[in-house]
Amino acid sequence: MKHDIDVILFDVGGTLRGAWRQEEEKAMQALGEINRLMNLNMPENELFRLLKKGSKGYSAWAQETHMELDEEQLWSRWMLPDHPEQLVRSLAMQLNACWRQIIANREIFPETQEILMTLFRRGYRLGIVSNTTTSVEVPEFLRRLKLTGMLECVILSCQYGRRKPDPDILLEATRRMGVDPLQCAYIGDRLDRDVVAARAAGFRQIIILDGDRKNNDENLVSDPAQPDLYISNLLDLKKIFPMKDALPVPINKYPLSISTMWAIDNFPHLTDFLQASKRIGFEGVELNHQINSDMLQGTNLKDGFIASIHEPCPADISANDLKKRDWLISSIDEEKRQKGVDSIKRSVFLANKIGVKNIVVHCGQIVMDLGLEVQLRALYEKEGAAGESYQILKQHYETERERLARAHMDSLKKSIQELLQVAAPLGIRLALENRYHYFDLPLVDEMEELLALAGQDQLGFIYDVGHAQTLDRLGFVPHEEWLRRFSDRMVEIHIHDVKGIIDHYAPGLGEVDFDMIRPYLPAGIIRTVEIHPRNTPEELRQGINFLEIKGII
Repeated sequence: MKHDIDVILFDVGGTLRGAWRQEEEKAMQALGEINRLMNLNMPENELFRLLKKGSKGYSAWAQETHMELDEEQLWSRWMLPDHPEQLVRSLAMQLNACWRQIIANREIFPETQEILMTLFRRGYRLGIVSNTTTSVEVPEFLRRLKLTGMLECVILSCQYGRRKPDPDILLEATRRMGVDPLQCAYIGDRLDRDVVAARAAGFRQIIILDGDRKNNDENLVSDPAQPDLYISNLLDLKKIFPMKDALPVPINKYPLSISTMWAIDNFPHLTDFLQASKRIGFEGVELNHQINSDMLQGTNLKDGFIASIHEPCPADISANDLKKRDWLISSIDEEKRQKGVDSIKRSVFLANKIGVKNIVVHCGQIVMDLGLEVQLRALYEKEGAAGESYQILKQHYETERERLARAHMDSLKKSIQELLQVAAPLGIRLALENRYHYFDLPLVDEMEELLALAGQDQLGFIYDVGHAQTLDRLGFVPHEEWLRRFSDRMVEIHIHDVKGIIDHYAPGLGEVDFDMIRPYLPAGIIRTVEIHPRNTPEELRQGINFLEIKGII
């Protein structure tokens, strides 16, 4: 058998996950929840018959048309068509989760994680194409198994609008991944859907998981409705797909780095994240403050791929714990301040060991009533920054911060001077980042005071797009002021988007004005995408395309 397959796409139900009859008690609880959500007050058996009728009618329609509806349309048009549409639509995700719990108990096969990790590490590009009426279950199980980042493409019929055996849903995966169908294999469990769709799409290899079937070469070759192979267990794929001669080469290479923030819970090991980053086309990675010594074990950090380090890395004491203990370089308690300095020194020593020249530094925070910002953000969500209650609380918050800031700034300046004495002789630059919270240090005038402590070769400015956007939205600092005042000291940019006051979305998914940002960016700075793990691989790739269109790269 030829081994020129580059892409392996998987079905989900019956392939990566099994379904069994639900326990009666759990099914009744879920029925009761639907009753409660909709305030129906129907006997459970009557409600079940109603929903079963709608589900059966929808299934017949979907199989005939090869179309699939999203949750809102499914429930408003088929499951509860005689109930208030707006209410049904608003509850559709919850209703659908309950119904799916009623009809089956679904469990991921024990071998699913192992085979997906193995095939990724052997150099194959992976994806999922599945018929399903839920948009949440597949992303949830991928996150639970820490596999999200390994799947380049996930197409669910309820989001795409078409379902197998229509081959277009498989061809859409090849379009998104930029591959020819002849480079692809499809792994499924249904002859009538998976084989028919993959055969019509022109896939090179079709494999069906069926423990009761045996391979018969004569039948398989002569019957196009048969797969190329049957397997009895997913782990049989190890014998079919050996190690690739070379790892996938990105179609494009981008002058971008990516933060390990996106790696957390998306990959089983840091090495897998580094490999995925190279496949996407990033030229470097920033080790962020969630990476500890255990995660670094067994990882090659000396190949020049690490562009920067965000302290505290290695985070053997987490950034959150450092804040709780006030072990920060801004602490006015001398012993605690020194603990903060020591934490950043460890990042400097790691940078020196692996040849990294930039350390991203958080400058600490002011010890004050942090509940003020919690209240302020809640008011923002309720009435916006122009509301009277918001403005009164904001003014009080500003007064309190100003009263307490000086002592923390003095400690911070002392700490930076001590750190410069360690970093500068090693040729390592400290880069101070603008922050997300108003109680954080520094604001713009404070940043100017800090940057005056040394020249740009020793002390630079990290411009965080999302942090600047958020403080602007809250009415504290105009976004562009950071750029006007410090673009000449900028050594790195943290790129992410913001919805309202929630940051770390992939570029293009929020409201940041990247056209305003572009003219201020100096040539040669490190450009780091810093997005939350909730962003999918496809959203990340779309974000890169967005940055190209906007001229950020």
